[in-house]
Amino acid sequence: MKNMKRNTVKRMIALCAAALTVCVVMTSCSGNRREETGVANEKNMSITKAADLEGKAVGVQLRSAVDEYVTGNSLTAFPKRYENLENAAQDLADKKLAAIVTDANYAKKLVADVEGLKVVKGSIGSIDYRFITNKSDEGFAEKLSGKFYTSEEESYADFIQQTLTECQDYTAAKGNEKFDETYTFVAEPYFKPFAYESDGKLTGFFKSEADIVAYRNKAKLDIKTVAENAVLSTVQEMPYAFGVVHEEYDDENFITTDVFYTSELVMVVRADEKKK
Repeated sequence: MKNMKRNTVKRMIALCAAALTVCVVMTSCSGNRREETGVANEKNMSITKAADLEGKAVGVQLRSAVDEYVTGNSLTAFPKRYENLENAAQDLADKKLAAIVTDANYAKKLVADVEGLKVVKGSIGSIDYRFITNKSDEGFAEKLSGKFYTSEEESYADFIQQTLTECQDYTAAKGNEKFDETYTFVAEPYFKPFAYESDGKLTGFFKSEADIVAYRNKAKLDIKTVAENAVLSTVQEMPYAFGVVHEEYDDENFITTDVFYTSELVMVVRADEKKK
């Protein structure tokens, strides 16, 4: 009888231990899932400042300067990287993300195109963009500097609206084919609205800026699209070639121009979020 009771107690202890193990495993799995995804939707979730992004699933453009900014400043441990932020905007509306961080002007397009989104007021940071060219082409670098953002007929605001908010191409160098000098703009075509392919051709804000540089200097403009991380090596190999960087280089190989565009970063969230 004592043996039967002892065996019964052992079985109960074993069952309790097994149940506890299951609970621990389930909790661990749930914890891992949260760690992998971050918070995408939470009752009364409010995102009004950069600090609110901590622990949240935040959409950024894959391998972009914004991606580097968000991860480099540890705004969230859960960046969700997209080749196309228009897909991120839809995921945000579907509550698969908590927010998107992007350029303030491009944010206007995302909000206009996807119902139920809004831009949080105020910048959470900024990124400066510069042209870069060969150190040996110092005279050429001077030609890349200056306010080359618009034609005489249009304002800078119109140019920004067209290229960054509406994502339309801008071409200024029409008729420049008659000139002998040629500039080559080198870009990775993966970063809408700054440099991306549309109908098999490079377009975007950076390409449009490069086009105006050529136009102002009475030169033809060639476009060379390159694979990941190949801009600098390509620029170094070619005469009168230039690309875009978001940090200043001034070493034996490269020289950068003054800042030609400062991208103010904003957060896009769902419009139905309420204050805590």
